[in-house]
Amino acid sequence: MKLQKSYIDNNGKLAIPIKIRKMLKLKAGDEVELKYSDSELIVSTFHRNIENARNILAKYEKINLQEELKNLRKEDAHKE
Repeated sequence: MKLQKSYIDNNGKLAIPIKIRKMLKLKAGDEVELKYSDSELIVSTFHRNIENARNILAKYEKINLQEELKNLRKEDAHKE
């Protein structure tokens, strides 16, 4: 991971350098997710979040998740 410096303007906007925007395929108006802890800020893209979700779901490829959800909903309905 390479280090690049940027700045925050008077309105609190963070400037993302063009090289990074191109690498992450970010365009004006794209939504990003911000995560923060003590002194660290992590910006993730929609595409990265989708990729993470797919990786999680890949662990359950042998399970029919739609059918499992239907069954859970039926069980919940019978509990009421």
